[in-house]
Amino acid sequence: MLLHTPTCGELDLIVAARTTTDPDDGAAARIVLAQGRLFTPRPWPATGAPRRGAPAHCFANALRVARRVGGGYVEGFVLAAGRLRHHAWCVRADGAVLDPTWPRGEAPQAYLGVPMAVWFVEAFQQRTLTKTRFAGLLDARVQAERDAGRIHRAGVPSAALLDLGAEVPRTNGS
Repeated sequence: MLLHTPTCGELDLIVAARTTTDPDDGAAARIVLAQGRLFTPRPWPATGAPRRGAPAHCFANALRVARRVGGGYVEGFVLAAGRLRHHAWCVRADGAVLDPTWPRGEAPQAYLGVPMAVWFVEAFQQRTLTKTRFAGLLDARVQAERDAGRIHRAGVPSAALLDLGAEVPRTNGS
């Protein structure tokens, strides 16, 4: 796990996740704040990286790239233009972010998400029958309709968590 002083963007992202009033993001934010890690935005590599993915398909794109590079699938939130957005990306074993969906030349201010093993995400897709229209593990509709709220209630199982990214600073009462 990386130890670092959070950037202003990361602190803003943590505050946005803690104070979200969006009912669809509330349960996901609780899981991400409890189990998530901070990740530093990086530009897409000029060479040696897999093909980027289609816009608006971040969950499937992140899983595809994680399979290709042997990294982890990360689902959580980004802060972009001051706005909290549910998002997914890939992280390499060295902790480097690979975001195959974010527009080239732009970068979120910060990433906060739960790093998970690919095998767990694939098992989740199999169990919930969400492989063809994957909206992520933390999606409120998927949790309500397909997973009986398991992850929203208990979090991601510890066996599926990866020790990547920087720890989220805790405050009193969190």
